[in-house]
Amino acid sequence: MTMNLEEKAVKEALKKIIDNNNAIPYKAKVELKMIIEMEHDPEKLLQECLLYMLSYRG
Repeated sequence: MTMNLEEKAVKEALKKIIDNNNAIPYKAKVELKMIIEMEHDPEKLLQECLLYMLSYRG
C-alpha cells in the first residue's frame, strides 16, 4: 500500500516531535516510531501510541 503525501508529512512530523522530546527514553522513541511507520489509519495510530505509552515500563 502506498502512502499519500499528507500521511507521509504527518508521520514525519510525529517522528520529529518524538525525536525532539528529551523526556522520552531512546527505546521508547524507537518503538513509537515503529508504530507510526506500521499504522496507516489515524485513529488506530493514536490508539496504538496511547496504549504503548500506558504500558511502557522502560
